[in-house]
Amino acid sequence: MDEGFILANKFRRVIFDELVSGETDIKRITKKNRMIPRVAQRVIDEFITGGIVEKKGNTYVFTAEGKKLVETIGK
Repeated sequence: MDEGFILANKFRRVIFDELVSGETDIKRITKKNRMIPRVAQRVIDEFITGGIVEKKGNTYVFTAEGKKLVETIGK
């Protein structure tokens, strides 16, 4: 997964930025940003499939590849 894929969609960017800021709970991200839960879950699933995020318990964290993207995209 590359940075263009994330930056090309506002929902992907919002969720990516929330994860970068330390938020790991998709329900809180959804509420805070007034997103439809199904859309947020789809984005998270794309991130998992793309190998940048993994689920640990009830939270989502960056993989090594995801951390590289954080450094590239920054905030």
